[in-house]
Amino acid sequence: MHKKLAVLALALGVSGLAQAQEEKDYEASIALGYVATSGNTDTTTFNTEMLLKYVVERWTHNAKFQGLGSQQNEVTQAERYYLENKSDFALEGDHYLYGKGSYLDDRFSGFNYQATVSVGYGRWLIRNDRLELEGFTGAGYRQNDIILGDSEGEAIFTLGQNLAWNISDSARLTQSFISDIGAELTQSRFEVGLETNIIDRIATKIAFQARNTSKVPAGNKKTDTLTSVSLVYSF
Repeated sequence: MHKKLAVLALALGVSGLAQAQEEKDYEASIALGYVATSGNTDTTTFNTEMLLKYVVERWTHNAKFQGLGSQQNEVTQAERYYLENKSDFALEGDHYLYGKGSYLDDRFSGFNYQATVSVGYGRWLIRNDRLELEGFTGAGYRQNDIILGDSEGEAIFTLGQNLAWNISDSARLTQSFISDIGAELTQSRFEVGLETNIIDRIATKIAFQARNTSKVPAGNKKTDTLTSVSLVYSF
């Protein structure tokens, strides 16, 4: 089941990417953060984020990959991978329809994976050269595969928003929030980041991320947070 959901989550993005490569109408970036210590305690921590936005006629596709890993004295302390694609089909004015899919593999969450797909309606509330703000809502399905437990599927109701603010020619603030609400559990995700250009296509990014799951397997915490500083290359 999870393989089918993963394929469905990315289907819209794959078809759009092939068209975008032909027209070269896309924006992409790669961010990487790394920390290492040695001595009494040997630790290594990395985080990465890859973003891809591509536009084909009335379609706008936004794909995201995030990875996190941490080891202490050669023992894994954290390992998480997140994949997402949201495809918008523009209607008249500031309105659009969307399809969205995501896949989360967090080895320390109590779940083998969590996969969601949803479709719905969105609207640009503010859209100019300095500030963009959109909101969207929809319905879909989520599969929760619990470690040492059952695989549970449920219908979900989705609420979300995205904000981008070009503070200056060299600084940009982004923020997003999404909540997938189900009868069994609700999962919410908040992200905020400040990106400052250093030279040409290289920038630094300070980011904060919080993820809350209302119901988790025994022995796991409901809220995970991540604060990071990364180098970003855009192309």
